[in-house]
Amino acid sequence: MKIAVLIARILLGLVFVVFGLNFFFHFIPMTGQPPMPPKAQAFSGGLFGSGYFFQYMKVIEIVGGLFLLINRYTALFVLVLFPISLNIFLFHTLLAPAGMPIGLAVVILNLFLGIAYFKYYKSIFTATPTL
Repeated sequence: MKIAVLIARILLGLVFVVFGLNFFFHFIPMTGQPPMPPKAQAFSGGLFGSGYFFQYMKVIEIVGGLFLLINRYTALFVLVLFPISLNIFLFHTLLAPAGMPIGLAVVILNLFLGIAYFKYYKSIFTATPTL
């Protein structure tokens, strides 16, 4: 189990660091990609059009991915990155199906790590917390 968690953590960390950095430095060529459907373009256009959101999200991806790679605050960053992973999956499932395999892989890795680190989340699910 430890080996599987290590592999999943490194893979997820690499995905977020590489694709987050690619947003800023464009080192992965995007030629040959199928064109995005109109709804996917509208959604992406809204995120870009806000002037800050996409950049903010990519910084969170890079920082979260780095913390996964160095294995610090891992349980926290698994939670922080889950909404982004879910959004990647839903975007590629509903709006741009050509990228669905990467979206599925990201959400599966994130869910697997969430289950692996569940012992750190148990206190969050306390119905009536006491001080």
